[in-house]
Amino acid sequence: MDSLRTACTDPESLFSLPVEGLLHLVHNAFPEDIDRLQRAYSIRGSCWNPPATPSPSYILYGENYDEVNRTLIGFLALCWIHKGEYESFIGSHPSEARLTRASFEWIRSFYTQTVVTPNDLFTLIVSIIVNDLGKDPQLASDYHELTGEDISDLNHDAILLKACSAGLVKSLASLSIQDKNDVVRSLHLGASFNFGQLAQAENAPACLSGLLQMKGRPRSFQLRFLEQLLDIAGAAGHMDWTCAKKLNQPIFDAYRNVYDACQGVITGSLDLRAAYDLVLFRRVGLLESRGYRKLQVEENEDDRALTRLLCMGGVGDLETARLYENAWRHLEKPIRDNLVHSLNVDGSKVEPAIQPTYMPALISRAKDEKSLTCVMVYLARVMSATNIAYSSSAVVIERSVLGIMKKNVENGEFEQDPAVLEGVDVPPAAVALSEQDSWR
Repeated sequence: MDSLRTACTDPESLFSLPVEGLLHLVHNAFPEDIDRLQRAYSIRGSCWNPPATPSPSYILYGENYDEVNRTLIGFLALCWIHKGEYESFIGSHPSEARLTRASFEWIRSFYTQTVVTPNDLFTLIVSIIVNDLGKDPQLASDYHELTGEDISDLNHDAILLKACSAGLVKSLASLSIQDKNDVVRSLHLGASFNFGQLAQAENAPACLSGLLQMKGRPRSFQLRFLEQLLDIAGAAGHMDWTCAKKLNQPIFDAYRNVYDACQGVITGSLDLRAAYDLVLFRRVGLLESRGYRKLQVEENEDDRALTRLLCMGGVGDLETARLYENAWRHLEKPIRDNLVHSLNVDGSKVEPAIQPTYMPALISRAKDEKSLTCVMVYLARVMSATNIAYSSSAVVIERSVLGIMKKNVENGEFEQDPAVLEGVDVPPAAVALSEQDSWR
């Protein structure tokens, strides 16, 4: 750990190391936490042709571990950003979605404004390493053994936050009190608000309330946003570890929209609903520029619900937008009415919002009207299911479809027959945001 901290005092030399040396330096600094990532879960695409070069985890362990690769490609993306290696960063991005050089330079500028001192760099690296530790099921088990509290049903960000409070995340011990406070504060934000979930309109406006605690704490927010960009950069690292494959231009644009929405909440220029709708408006503007009709997000709840679905699907072209609308219009009226209502709930103690976690991953697997319809019908069930198990103070209730992705989608079952979702149970409920957590 001391070797890495010392290396951070000379970033030029640090990032000039060969990849193998760089990876071993980071692993030697945080062996326990990186080793945890060997057990972490991930979702792979249906088609996978691994690169010929050895992956980061293979360099370290002689085997491929998905989440180790994802995390360490995020770290290597930091290296490419620091060195200005645009071609390394974009790698095999398809030309139509390739991150532009101007966008890459925006990221570089944001990096240089955020990471000013060696301490900033070391703190950012710690943030990268710990970000997805909550995906290790053993972390929740260790917490249960230590405290007697079962947290296995919480989302991985909430599990991580709990584990940090119990001293189970070893990397944090390497930070000063101030740096640790900044990282933990960002983890508090991540436990109730996820940048990617807002980019995909997967969460609810109430989730943005956590941003209010970022007022007057710019360093904590900037580090968190930069770390999340690097997380996206590494998000496909378990399938292609040669570049920042996932951080393409459409996804970068979505994150820029999220950044603007967050800044609106933090500065007080936007309330939670207006900040959330900013993301929807930008999606509408993108599709309108491609020839799609103008959706009335503010005036029409039906259009607003459809816009959320378009965001969940990452829809950016005219043909796919029309496909989504056809499936939407052909839903039975009670089902569409159900979705119109539930997708317009902001989240409150009176009427909690439902957060269908991993639904974007599921909806993106639908390639025709039949499969889209099946997903929308299933989403209606997820969004409308009642469950008395959650706290009466719940503001946002999470229902994760990760289990369905693993059991019914990754094995090709959904692709062969989308109607398989008719027999799939609704996931259990967990509180994503409670009244005491909400800053509304």
